[in-house]
Amino acid sequence: MNNKPFTVLNKPFSPLNGIVVNLIWVNVLLFIILKIISFFPGGILVTESLTFDPVKSYLLYFYTFLTNIFVHEGFMHLLGNMLWLYFIGTILENLIGEKHILRLFLWGGLSGTFLYALVLQISGDSNMLLGASGGIAALLIGSAMIAPTYSVFLFGIVQIELKWIVIVKIAYDIIALLLHANFGGNLAHLGGYLFGLAYITEVKGMWNFPNIKFPSKNSKPKRTAKVNINSNSAPSQQEIDAILDKISANGYDSLNAKEKEKLFSASKNK
Repeated sequence: MNNKPFTVLNKPFSPLNGIVVNLIWVNVLLFIILKIISFFPGGILVTESLTFDPVKSYLLYFYTFLTNIFVHEGFMHLLGNMLWLYFIGTILENLIGEKHILRLFLWGGLSGTFLYALVLQISGDSNMLLGASGGIAALLIGSAMIAPTYSVFLFGIVQIELKWIVIVKIAYDIIALLLHANFGGNLAHLGGYLFGLAYITEVKGMWNFPNIKFPSKNSKPKRTAKVNINSNSAPSQQEIDAILDKISANGYDSLNAKEKEKLFSASKNK
């Protein structure tokens, strides 16, 4: 669990930063670097080499499945994504910890790219894909599942529960997808939502990702032991749900020391 308060952006990759802030720094610094390079002859090719282009060989440009997540078309594209990442990501980071945030962002973005690559084989779409919105989509649905009744002030005026913001955003993306508006971007959002849904349900213990291990020929037998996660050393899912409900209603600061310890222990065990 991350006990860091909501802070301003510290210097790049400072130990005072949470993972959300450092992810923002990666996106912002890369945007600035690519914009500077674009003023030089052939500089725009550097940006294009990092975006996912469906007409290029997937084998040769496999890395673009990941790098496109950190590339943005213009300042407003970057600003919109970074605002979503900061406000939603910081809320979720304080609830489930940095490790889960990084996994949701990266794998959500990758899932969005993979879904686009799969669907375009049928649709014939040939637009390049770029932007962090797939990873942000995974964080969005994750926040609604972890703390659906968490209240925020929209535009600093209207108080609204987090789940309604996410529901409206998902509905908007689905409608835009059906209308073929920003087809690649909205497919990436859908891929992020699907991964976020799968990941958070797995974190909640509703199912498990396959864990395939290939034993080494030279490996020695190891002792194994079964651990009951519902023992006194670890809080139960019911206890965690009750704590999350309390955070949603009254905020993190309303927790007592014992409740904070339980939440911290649960985030470490995941």
